[in-house]
Amino acid sequence: MQARRWYLARKRVLEPLQSLMASGLPSRSSPFAATEFVVLDIETTGLDAATADMLSVGWVVVRSGRVVLDTAQSWLVRPSGNVGASASVHGLTDTLVGEGQNWGVVLDRIVAALEGRVLAVHHAGLDKALLDRMCLRRYGAKLLVPVVDTLALEFERQHRAHHLESNASLRLSDLRDAYGLPRYGAHDCLADAIATAELLVAMVAHRKSTTLGDLLA
Repeated sequence: MQARRWYLARKRVLEPLQSLMASGLPSRSSPFAATEFVVLDIETTGLDAATADMLSVGWVVVRSGRVVLDTAQSWLVRPSGNVGASASVHGLTDTLVGEGQNWGVVLDRIVAALEGRVLAVHHAGLDKALLDRMCLRRYGAKLLVPVVDTLALEFERQHRAHHLESNASLRLSDLRDAYGLPRYGAHDCLADAIATAELLVAMVAHRKSTTLGDLLA
């Protein structure tokens, strides 16, 4: 990934992705507490990353092994169409998101926040694929950042411990229960981002030793 970032940094990639590509990657051998993470959650119009629009996004930074709440940000995003049936899941109506920010402005903020940091998401597939698509459209390149997926981490832990059950839930709320964390309301992007950040810290605390390389998807 570092070589691809170096190559893109030498091309005419638009800012702030240019600065992100030019910045160094955190070392895989870095301890968890020495690595900074942007823990992010996105609400969308659907589950297909090829067609879904971002409706809201929230994130918070984990620094020195702690969730830094004063770094938390959340934004409403104007979609290209209407929210459709997705409003029944997250409660974001056409009226609400109509007052939101332009998607490109919000994407610039996300990319700037990720400089020198690692992206962390619960069930990263949709969110990362959506961000890649948006970055390609806006900057001409995908979002080349290390990704930690808390759902994948728990799946791997259960598999190694031979405790994987076909009916075991890997939902964010259920994993927070399993790690003794309080429940928050679901489908609010900032609440889910903070909930994921706390889960990541709790998961690391249950491991004997953790480097960034141990966590990467």
